Amino acid sequence: MKYVAKHGLADRSRARIVVEKAYEAYRVRLADHNPSLTWTSDTHAKLGFTVLAKSLSVEIRLTDEEVRVEGDMPLLFRPFQGKIQSVLGGEIEKWIAKAKAGDV
Repeated sequence: MKYVAKHGLADRSRARIVVEKAYEAYRVRLADHNPSLTWTSDTHAKLGFTVLAKSLSVEIRLTDEEVRVEGDMPLLFRPFQGKIQSVLGGEIEKWIAKAKAGDV
């Protein structure tokens, strides 16, 4: 799985806020999948969740231009890949727009 969003924000700290806000919305909306977000550095995080009693995780990396979400989906979960990308990507894009508008 790979999702890349061009954030166009002045600095990575604002992009990190975007990721955190998107995660909060994701956490509430998909609480039954036990989501977790753990920052391993200022620019890298792990997003974990559970599907069909199996734990999965993706890496989030912030650059000066992009929010990159990448992870390997086991064969069993590939049917869910589009939904996962849609939910994560949609939340990230929504919060990027809010950040650009000054609402974050």
